[in-house]
Parts: sequence; structure tokens; C-alpha cells
Amino acid sequence: MRTAKEIIELGSNDPEMISLMGFFEERVGPDTISDFTTRVIAGQLAKITEAFCTQHGIPTKKQDGGQEHALPHFLNSNGVEKTIVLVPRDIVRELPVANDWSDIEAAASANKRIRDRVNAFLGGIIKPTVSDRKAALRSAAMESAEMFDLFLQSVKDFAGHYDFNKDTLGYYRLKALLSSDKSGFRTEKKYDFSSGIESIVAMVHDTISMFKHHVEKGNLWEELWVDGVPKRERAAQLIYYAMADCFCIANDIDISPEANMGGGPIDFKFSKGYQARVLVEMKRSQGAVRHGYEKQLEFYKEAARTFHGIFVIVDFGDLGDKLALIRAIRAERLEAGEHASDIVVIDARRKLSASKRQ
Repeated sequence: MRTAKEIIELGSNDPEMISLMGFFEERVGPDTISDFTTRVIAGQLAKITEAFCTQHGIPTKKQDGGQEHALPHFLNSNGVEKTIVLVPRDIVRELPVANDWSDIEAAASANKRIRDRVNAFLGGIIKPTVSDRKAALRSAAMESAEMFDLFLQSVKDFAGHYDFNKDTLGYYRLKALLSSDKSGFRTEKKYDFSSGIESIVAMVHDTISMFKHHVEKGNLWEELWVDGVPKRERAAQLIYYAMADCFCIANDIDISPEANMGGGPIDFKFSKGYQARVLVEMKRSQGAVRHGYEKQLEFYKEAARTFHGIFVIVDFGDLGDKLALIRAIRAERLEAGEHASDIVVIDARRKLSASKRQ
């Protein structure tokens, strides 16, 4: 709110400024922004929902307490009655600022005036880090209302509504998996968690093996590509989460996606009680694989107070020598008597149809 106030005092009043908060503020992401936005437009959404339900004969009613619009209701798992509010597809879109720094940097760099100002702020830094570049871009954007509007327009030119057909982040594939028959993702294998954390590590490895099998031997790899280009990392993470959740429900294990243990959000944390924690970090092959294994996962493990981590690489065919580098790092750590995170590679390259495979 303070940042929004600062922007308004500059003289800018475009409500799209809210979509930039993930860039201007730490620990603000799509969930926070969408909650904030939904609270503001809740009345309009309720009105749209009521009209849609009336048109299609869907039962509605008003809650006690002066609710303005009649809405559909359902009972949750605790037997508590809740309302349903529908959101039109054409207002749902990705927030590129909050999800991917490369998007915002590319958008800003496409404008010469912004690029020149950022370069001026970075002039005394020989090798600017991502944090340095973010700070410089923030300073440039906040110089004046004109510069901020220019910056915002550059970002908006890169943004668009979420394409449900392409589903680049895998949200609709996740929905389909969660509502489908998940018996193919289950296992009859039993785990004795009383024997120690090693049994949890084994179960987590089994969840990854299940995902690997369906990607490499089945057709799940198709869900990781769109128009001949790999989907974003998020797509693989969400599909894996849907599978892993089956194991966790069957074995009373907690799975927390994007758990923040104080060192940033790890992709997945599996736990049984307070002490037994296993972390899983998943990277695309074209990403910062070495940094992810050597530094990032170790930082998360230290913050979570655990020695157990699994580093998963989703290989789209451009892994190069990155695998050899991190395997060498792992071998050095083991030789020195240190704990070293496991490495799993999933071959997500495009494949022939099952009928054409040898």
C-alpha cells in the first residue's frame, strides 16, 4: 500500500500498477495480488455470477446478513456452507512481473529511454547482479510519473490474457489430473516411517520415479511443450505435485509446495512431524542448473534444518555439460564426507508416438 501510494503521488493513476508489486516489493506474488484485486471487484464478480446462474438455471440464494446478490452455495469438507463466485475467463491473465524477472527486464530493455536510465544507474558496477539490475530499474521507473507510465506501458505490451489452450503454466492440466482417476499414480508399496527419515526419502524418490515414468514412457511429455517450445518450469512442478499428492495422502505425509523456510521458497517440502524433512527442487535444463544445485538447494536445506534434498532436472534436450558439472560437485562433497543432494534427470524431450517408437 505504501508503494502504491508513492506511485500515485508521482502522478500515475493506472490501476495496472498493482501488477508490478511483485517486482517492487519482496514476498509479494500472484496470490497476494489476485486476492487484493478480487477484494476490490468482489461486488462486480457477484453480480456477474448471479446473472450467469439465473440464465442457466443454477440454484442460488442470499446469505443472511444483507448479501446483495444471490449466489450458488456448496458444503465444504467440514460441512460448512460456502458461496461460489465465478470469474470470467477474459480477466484472468498471467502476472509476468511476479513470476519471471526475465520478462520484466526484457520488457523494460525494449524501451531505449528506460534502458539508458538503467545503464546510468549501473554505470559504476562492473558486474551487476540481478539485485543490482532490479534496484536500478526500480530507481529509473520511480523517477517521475512519465518514466513510471513508460515503464508500465512497456510491461503491458508484453503481457496478455492467459491462453487456456496453450496452458503454458499447466494450471488446467493440474485441474484435469486432480479431477481424474488417479489410480495410475498410486502404488501399493508401504513405507515404515518409524525407521527414520530414510523411508521418507525413499517415498519421495518413488514419487519422482512415477513422474519420470509417465514423462519418459507415456505421453505426459506432451504436457510440457507448447508450439514446439518447452513450457515454463511451473507446468512440470504442478503436474508432479498432482502425482506426489496421491502418495502423500495414502501415507499421511505432508507436502508443501513453495514452502518458505526463511531462505526463500523451495519447490516442495515433504515432512513427517517437525524433524523429518525432505526438500525437492525442480529445474528446467536451460535454467541455472549449477547454481540451483551448488548454492540454491543447499541454502534451502540449511534454512529448513535438513540434510536431505533431491535436485530434479527436467531435460528438454539442452542440458549440455551441466549434468557432468553438478555430478562432479556431488562426488567431491561425498568424497569429503559431506552430505550431498541426490540428482534425478527426467528426459522430457519430444518423442515419437507410441506406435512409432522402436
